[in-house]
Amino acid sequence: MEQPGAMRVDDVVAVIIQRLAEQRQVVPDYVVRDAIEAALRRRAPGLDMVPADVAEELINGFCTGIAAPEDDSATMPAVLSGDETGRLMTALGLAVHVAAFNLDRDRLHVAQVLNGAAAALVALGSAARAAHADGTSAVLLSPVTLRTVRTTVVGVLQGLQDRGWQAQHLDQAGTTALFGGVLDLLGAVP
Repeated sequence: MEQPGAMRVDDVVAVIIQRLAEQRQVVPDYVVRDAIEAALRRRAPGLDMVPADVAEELINGFCTGIAAPEDDSATMPAVLSGDETGRLMTALGLAVHVAAFNLDRDRLHVAQVLNGAAAALVALGSAARAAHADGTSAVLLSPVTLRTVRTTVVGVLQGLQDRGWQAQHLDQAGTTALFGGVLDLLGAVP
């Protein structure tokens, strides 16, 4: 017998996507769906309909507590050389490669890494073009871009070290050294 107020998974996903959009958060449907289905498998395998209390808990869990973006308007941008910018871009490209290679294993974590890498690459490319247009080699990066690079690199390292991501086709020592070097560089950048 169906509970009053029970929802289909599609409806729960739609409510979450709508609420996140109201908070100016864009998340692909499949990421939300995968997370909802994983939570339901753990809690109540085989359910066709999500009981109202469980649906409310899932919706609130996804949509509350989202941190407001930090205000960096008073913070000076970091100044990186062309070489340092290239190192960040290389690490982000490798992050995309490793994440995409593990898409079938860990879609939610992979989506977070790919989204962060895309945002950071766009910002890095734009900053590098601005530096070129100014005739300088000093690339100005916002604190949010640096945080995004750091979060993305850490996400890939967590995938490799803690989540069973595969990267045997890469030089493990070289990959880890590249990511570690970027994190060291970012630690030196305010």
